[in-house]
Amino acid sequence: MSITTSMPHEAAHAQAGTGPAADRATGTDLPAVPESARLARRFAATVLTQWGLPALVDDVDLVVSELITNALLHARSNRQGGIRLELLRRGDSLVCRVSDGSALPPAPEQATETAESGRGLLLVQAVSASWGWSYEPHGKVVWAEFDLD
Repeated sequence: MSITTSMPHEAAHAQAGTGPAADRATGTDLPAVPESARLARRFAATVLTQWGLPALVDDVDLVVSELITNALLHARSNRQGGIRLELLRRGDSLVCRVSDGSALPPAPEQATETAESGRGLLLVQAVSASWGWSYEPHGKVVWAEFDLD
């Protein structure tokens, strides 16, 4: 598991529109409302099933829930479009990206044993091959990468 502050090479190219295009890429804009976590999970499950990746649905569901919830709780997601979820498949990896309007970096917390929150990014780290974040012109993107092999 690794944490980085830049996107995987392929995802950066796909975002910038340079380099080879992603094998498959899709995304959806979500409003900054609590119902967006459910909508994002449903979107991701549908896409993964269509792409023939049903084995990833549970792990991606967890990551999407955590990243969307973090965007809702900690970000100033009042820009037009609110939050954006993107899924990028290239070769033997899948990247899940969530962008929001806050430039504040995500920070894993050391939750106490009785805390009801504060473990989200630790869960993302546990189920993904790597995760990280980078700045965007209107906020940041937090991503998690999954191995397909």
